[in-house]
Amino acid sequence: MADIALAYAASHAPMMSSARMAAPAEQRENFFGALDFIRTEAVRRGVEACVVFSNEHFTNFFLENFPQNCIGVGEKNWGPTEEWLPIDKVWIPGHPGLANHIARHTLDSGFDPAFSHQLELDHGIMTVYYELDHDMQLPLVPIVQNCAVPPLMPVRRAYEFGRAVGDAIRSYTGLKKVAIVGAGGLSHWIGNPRVGDIEETFDRWFLERLARGELEDILDMPDSEIELAGNGNHEMRSWLAVAGAVAPVKATPLAYEPVYPWITGMAVAHWETLEEGTAGAAGEADGDRTEETRV
Repeated sequence: MADIALAYAASHAPMMSSARMAAPAEQRENFFGALDFIRTEAVRRGVEACVVFSNEHFTNFFLENFPQNCIGVGEKNWGPTEEWLPIDKVWIPGHPGLANHIARHTLDSGFDPAFSHQLELDHGIMTVYYELDHDMQLPLVPIVQNCAVPPLMPVRRAYEFGRAVGDAIRSYTGLKKVAIVGAGGLSHWIGNPRVGDIEETFDRWFLERLARGELEDILDMPDSEIELAGNGNHEMRSWLAVAGAVAPVKATPLAYEPVYPWITGMAVAHWETLEEGTAGAAGEADGDRTEETRV
């Protein structure tokens, strides 16, 4: 059976790649320092594949066909689709065995995910995936979510879908160590006059709820309340899918920076999934990172 050896979530603003140096140095170093820690842990823990949740940005689907969840089950996927994103355009290896197992398990658990044998991967997945593996050779199972077009999956349903995905990973016999990743958020506005605003109060509140395990304060939030922190804030569903996958583990925020040049509240959080004893070094590292986090 596979272990979820690494679980984390990170913001995926495209400017973290395309305008990296636009962020103030301290903010940039804190955010990427957290991702450097994650990448080191992935190697140390022997991660063999990753499952990444992220919003669908009209890259694969449009209004004539917009699934709530779509699992990439193919041998490979292409990305990043944006020509201007300064990440090499390559075929990213998939993991059909794990992906099809997740699809089957979630169907048997009462969900109805779509599936695709070839997805285009945009900044939503590629910015975070690249920071996990600069060589872009780690097998990837992408799960694109509807975090953009009403009617949206209720937040609690996204959390429960994540729980089913976590159960699927743990019941898979073809791998030993898998990472599960949420990509997106936190507060930001896209395509309206509030572009550039960041709702720092909400972001800090949200991270604190994850750290305390007080998810009931979040799971029944209506879309109208979520959007008080921006229409891009619907991507918090990716974070909550990871929280569901590893429940009842609480998150440790590693970084939070309201990066105005990137028009997004940028954050990284880690859920420690290793058993006591094997998690010692990682826990100490989490503690070191937490001291640096301004949440």
